[in-house]
Amino acid sequence: MQKEHKDSLQRNYVRLVRETPVDVVIDYLYQSGILTDELKEDILQQTNSYSKTRQLISILQRRGSEAFDCFCTALAMEGKSNLVNLLKCSVTDADGGSKNRCMLSIGGDIFIVANEWCDKLMIHIRKYEKNSANTYIPTKKGIALNLSQWVLLEMYVNDIDNAIGKMIDDVDGNPEMTFHLGKGVYVSVNRIYPTVDVRQRWKIPDSSQIVPTKKGISLTYDKWEALKETFTEVRQVVPELEDITPCILGENHQEQENMLNCASCNPFGELL
Repeated sequence: MQKEHKDSLQRNYVRLVRETPVDVVIDYLYQSGILTDELKEDILQQTNSYSKTRQLISILQRRGSEAFDCFCTALAMEGKSNLVNLLKCSVTDADGGSKNRCMLSIGGDIFIVANEWCDKLMIHIRKYEKNSANTYIPTKKGIALNLSQWVLLEMYVNDIDNAIGKMIDDVDGNPEMTFHLGKGVYVSVNRIYPTVDVRQRWKIPDSSQIVPTKKGISLTYDKWEALKETFTEVRQVVPELEDITPCILGENHQEQENMLNCASCNPFGELL
C-alpha cells in the first residue's frame, strides 16, 4: 500500500473503527483476494467489531497497492460513501501541497476539516460540494481558523450556548452577542437569525465601523451542536492543540498596554 493511503487510514482511524461495517467488508475483501483464509480467520477471531476493525486496518496496510481502493469500494457498497470521501480527501495531494488530517461532517455538506498546507495547519468550518466524480470538494463558503482561534472557540462554548438561550428567550433585549476569536474573527449570535455565525470582520477605512465580510459561515443550531461534538476527535488528530495558549490568556496580556498593542486581540486598534 502506498504511503499516502496508509496515512489516510491513520488520520481517520478513530472514525473507521467506530463506523466500518467490518464483517461485510471482510467478506468483500476476501472475495477480492485482498485477504487470505489465514488473514480472514485472524481478524474474525477478535472478540468485538472494534477489535476486528483495528486488526483489519493493520493488515490492509501490508496488502499491496490495490488494498486501499478495494476497502473504499467495500465501504461504498455498504452505504458508507461519507467514509470513502473522508479517506480520499485525506490522501496527500500528488504535489505534496495539501493534506487533511480529518474531515468530519456536521450536516448539510458542511465539514470540520483539519488541513495542512505549505506547513501551515488550519481547522476549517466549510461547506463542500460534490464534483462530477462524486467526490467532495471545498467551496469558498466557510472559514479557516488557526489553532489559537479554535482553542478559543472551544473555550467560549458555554458562553455561546448561554447567548443562544438568551436570544431564544429574549431575556435582556440585546440584539446580538459576539465573541472574538482573534485577528478579527468573531462568533455572533443574534435575535433575528437563529444561527451561530463564525465570520471575519473588517474595519472600514477612516471609520470606526466594523462590518462582517463574506469570509465565514452561518450554522443552524443543530449544526452548532454537531460542531461541538467534533472537539474531542479534532484534538485526537491535532495533538498540537494541547500546546496552544491563546495570547489573550498569556501573562503579558494582563497589562492593558500589551493587549492594546496585540494585532490578534485588538486587530482594529480600538481603545478597549
